[in-house]
Amino acid sequence: MLLWEKLLGNEEYIKIAEKIGAMHFITDGKWDWEHGLGHYKRVSSYVENILKQLHASSRMIELGRTAALLHDIGLFKGDKIDHALYSSQIFMNYIEDDITKEEEEMLRGAIRDHSKGENIQSLIGLALVLADKLDVTYHRVEHSTIHDTINNKIQKIKKVGIEITEKDLVVTYTTDPSFDANILKNWDKAVTIPRKIASYLDKNYIFVINKEKIDDTIF
Repeated sequence: MLLWEKLLGNEEYIKIAEKIGAMHFITDGKWDWEHGLGHYKRVSSYVENILKQLHASSRMIELGRTAALLHDIGLFKGDKIDHALYSSQIFMNYIEDDITKEEEEMLRGAIRDHSKGENIQSLIGLALVLADKLDVTYHRVEHSTIHDTINNKIQKIKKVGIEITEKDLVVTYTTDPSFDANILKNWDKAVTIPRKIASYLDKNYIFVINKEKIDDTIF
């Protein structure tokens, strides 16, 4: 059984993830986005997709999916302050198998630096920071206790896809017809992080909403 599969069978991990999922994380009186098990699983799936397109090894994909399931585990302390750092300090508590020291440090760095993508040290780190920002669909806000403008608009994003070709990194949103991309100015990491990753990979960045290419320079 793979590392990430064992993690999903770990009762302690599931209990903590579900506890986090029931929490509400408010930033300056807004946001309240879901950060629990559903988010972890979606990010894990994105990581696998990204790493496969980057021709990563099966072991790298296994480790990447594991990092995704653990990247926000430090939120159980109840707030988002330094949660990435705290997650990187405790994630090994939930890994049952032996992993090499090099693999442990790779996961630690990816988890620690997943928020802003300012210190990409590995392919796993690259995939994780990108995957985390791709999870911007209705799942994140459908149970929000705050109904501000951005949360209402995010609920109109039904699917986010990514395609990495020889020359391009393409992020595609499928949304309700009334979705206005300008709302992402309030959470511009959804656009600027993929752009940063595309630059890191020396690829063009293309942002598409409902088959229409968007001028991402407005963000």
